[in-house]
Amino acid sequence: MYKKILITGVSRPGGIGSELARKFAESGYEVYAHGSTKYDEAIGYNDAGKKGSMEKITKLRDSDLSTKEGVEKLIAELGKHGPVSHMILCHAYSTGCGMEDWTFEEINSHLMTNVTSSMLLIQAFRKHFEDTEGCITLFTSGQELGPMTDEIPYAVSKAAVANLTVQVSHVLGRMDVRVNAVNPGPTDTGYIEDPELYREIENRFNAKRWGTPSDVANLLLFLHSREGAWITGQVINSEGGFRR
Repeated sequence: MYKKILITGVSRPGGIGSELARKFAESGYEVYAHGSTKYDEAIGYNDAGKKGSMEKITKLRDSDLSTKEGVEKLIAELGKHGPVSHMILCHAYSTGCGMEDWTFEEINSHLMTNVTSSMLLIQAFRKHFEDTEGCITLFTSGQELGPMTDEIPYAVSKAAVANLTVQVSHVLGRMDVRVNAVNPGPTDTGYIEDPELYREIENRFNAKRWGTPSDVANLLLFLHSREGAWITGQVINSEGGFRR
């Protein structure tokens, strides 16, 4: 029996979301992918909007999850395909933002995208859930493991996501739905262009290599399988021994 899964944050081939979509499709899931090309373009990713290998994947229309309209658009479009029993919320809003650059709008863009939209998507998941078991994975960023002083709005929003994971796991546990969050650590998705900085970070891992989107996908495939059925309410730091 095919399991339907929504994966957000899928809008460029080099990202974690696209690798998750490919791996879950290859494993027999019916994948519905959502992304925001405009956001990736604004951040400056060279592969923003480019089409990767998306065979057997249903690409939903882009929408901005920092807005009420964008979240409602995603929920309405997904509803046309019937309820999903698995969900991976890989989307994020993340900008460098020192304290002197904090604004009402910038803080709330982080909170709306990373926290509010996730809460509303989980609410919609629960309302339409019809299966006997399911699983949700959210993403954090190791914000509790060390300072992130140049991106505090992002760190604060991810701390909220970690707590959301624990709280929601108790509500959805009654429906045999597991809820976890994963911090994948520094992952090579093309965001570091400085060769010297790239090598410096690389040397902080035990294996002297960056984490890859495939490393993330391998963990999530386990969490969403029945072999991972005893794991819920956890924030998992999967960082390859990264040293801060």
